[in-house]
Order: sequence, then structure tokens, then C-alpha cells
Amino acid sequence: MRHMLKERWQHFSQRERIIVSIGGTVIAAVLVFLLIIDPLTASIDKLDRQARRKAKDSQELALVAQEYMAKQARIAKLEQRMPKPPTQFSLLAFMEEATTTAQIRDRIAGMQPQAPLVVQGYQETSVDLRLDGVTLPQILALLVAIEQAPYDVQVHHLQIKPKYDNPVNLDATLKIVTYAKV
Repeated sequence: MRHMLKERWQHFSQRERIIVSIGGTVIAAVLVFLLIIDPLTASIDKLDRQARRKAKDSQELALVAQEYMAKQARIAKLEQRMPKPPTQFSLLAFMEEATTTAQIRDRIAGMQPQAPLVVQGYQETSVDLRLDGVTLPQILALLVAIEQAPYDVQVHHLQIKPKYDNPVNLDATLKIVTYAKV
């Protein structure tokens, strides 16, 4: 077969040899481009996109790590304010003391302890407190007493409504919550 191609090549004129050479070169160049260069550029583009995505993922992971560390520090700070296991802290007794400090114990319409819940290793104890006919300074005094608690005590819900007969007096509903590590 090689001998036959060589014989044909010699029968070509000079112009035909140039045309066949140029055609062969173009076909070889197209094949090199299609089989080598184009797949390489496609894989380079794909790798560039993956590198950019990985860099973005890395930045997001760094932000999540910072948030995680901040939240871990916050949890550690909150756990320091939680009652230690041998200590008995009664939220109900504390609320009676706080209302006495705020001079609104006689205004309690209802104080109902809720069943304790255990959520992710922490026991949540809550009390629903209804106050009738209190003034805004008295509510603020109660909130200050709650804020100055020896342990972490939080107000999860506060609803204040004015009384219709005397708008200076207010009806208030509070949900006070404390947590303890189980």
C-alpha cells in the first residue's frame, strides 16, 4: 500500500502535490485541534470553574467556622450562668421574689409553671406570669430584677395591653424561661 501511494505521488504534478500537501496539513491541524487542543481547553475551563467554586466554598466554610466559634463561645458563656447540678434553682420561687422586689406581687393574676422540656441536652423550665393593673415602671422594675438574676433567666414572650377603664394601668403576660444542663 505504501508503494502504491508513493507511485501515485510521483504521478502528481507539482501543483497537485502542493494542494495535497496543504490539504493533508490542514486535516492534520484540524485533527490535532479536535483531538488534543479542544479537549485540553475544555478540561482547563472545567478545572478553572471547579477551582473558583472550591475557593468560594472554602471562604464560606471559613465564615461558618467563625460563626461556629462565636456561637460556641456564647454557649460557654451561657453555660457559666446556668445553675450547677447540685444547686437547686426554682424559677417559680425566683419569680415570686422578683415580683416582690418590683412591688407587684399583689398584682399577680396568675403564675403557672410549665412542664420542663429537655432539648439537646438542656432542660428548659418556664413560667407563664399574668399581671393585672400594673404600671410601665413596675414592669420595667420586674424586667430589671429578671435581668439581674444570679442565673440565666430570659423573657421569651412579653405582651402588654392597656386597661380600658384606665390606660395608665396595664395587663401584662410574660413567659420566663431558664435552662439547666442535663
